[in-house]
Amino acid sequence: MNLKIGDRFPDIELPDHENQQVKLSELVGKFPFILTFYRGYW
Repeated sequence: MNLKIGDRFPDIELPDHENQQVKLSELVGKFPFILTFYRGYW
């Protein structure tokens, strides 16, 4: 997937802290939200 500036981010689904599947669209707008990705190792 090649995202470019201005592209809409895909509505991904990931497990939350209780291991329940949650879509990104269900979280955005309900409270302050930051989505961070790390590449590589720490």
